[in-house]
Amino acid sequence: MHEKKTEEVLRNSLKALLRDTLDWIEAEQSKLLKDSSFASANNAEIKLFAALRGQSRSISELSRYLGVSRQAVHHTVHKLIEKRVVELQHPESNKRDKLVVISAKGREVQALTAKHFKTIESKMAINIGRDKVELLREQLLKNRAKIDKQTQA
Repeated sequence: MHEKKTEEVLRNSLKALLRDTLDWIEAEQSKLLKDSSFASANNAEIKLFAALRGQSRSISELSRYLGVSRQAVHHTVHKLIEKRVVELQHPESNKRDKLVVISAKGREVQALTAKHFKTIESKMAINIGRDKVELLREQLLKNRAKIDKQTQA
């Protein structure tokens, strides 16, 4: 009996549920990207582009955020440069590190991604209700704000 409860806790933990939902969102996003100019993007490229969150970030920041090596980030950034969605710049304040900057074409990809997220969230609203999707967003934003405060302290 104890093993069943443990399995249930693990299967229904927030981490497992959030991971399952993220996997579903990524699968839906891949379907939507299929007919776009970004259809050839692989999972690493999509994750790195998403990790930018619409802002310029250094290779080091991206490496830490994604939990992968600087070399892996560099490799993926160069693939995104070839696709002309990002550029590399050297910030004046730090000549050692390189800054990944979203290009004009990258801004178009961001707009497409935002449209896709609205579509995906609409599907989720059909499953659980618009009010529940907005409540989930609100609660996750509150949690992220508290986490941000804790990490900055």
